[in-house]
Amino acid sequence: MRRQARFTPLLVRATVACLTCTAVAAGSTGRARDQDAARTRVSTTVWDGVYTTEQADRGKTLYGQSCASCHAGDLRGDGTAPSLIEEEFSFQWSDSSVAELFEQIRKLMPSDRPNSLPRQSYADIVAFILQSNKLPPGEKPLPPDADALAKILITMKRR
Repeated sequence: MRRQARFTPLLVRATVACLTCTAVAAGSTGRARDQDAARTRVSTTVWDGVYTTEQADRGKTLYGQSCASCHAGDLRGDGTAPSLIEEEFSFQWSDSSVAELFEQIRKLMPSDRPNSLPRQSYADIVAFILQSNKLPPGEKPLPPDADALAKILITMKRR
């Protein structure tokens, strides 16, 4: 009986420690958890050809008219506006949905006239940004619908 008494407190401590670690892990917050959720919601990535070349061409023209004055003609930014290509774009947007990018641009840009363009124009600009990041075109244009865009994951590495 005495042997059982020593064993029970040890078992209780081990169980409590295990449950505590599980609770801490389950309660974690932040972007990593949101990104994991985004990955499970989507079945399409930007590598699946989610815009057309014609759409990106329209987006290039619109970008030149509405975005280049701050983000520069080469999309590298001007020091105050962020770069929209390469490492900076990858760092900011990898594992986000295209809807997040689209909505950020729509709600905040152009900075002097936010949400002033038609939704299709914002979709065309996003297509141009994707093309500028060397992501492949496809046969269907990127839709201006946030629900459809939420199903497309931005990842800079082909999966």
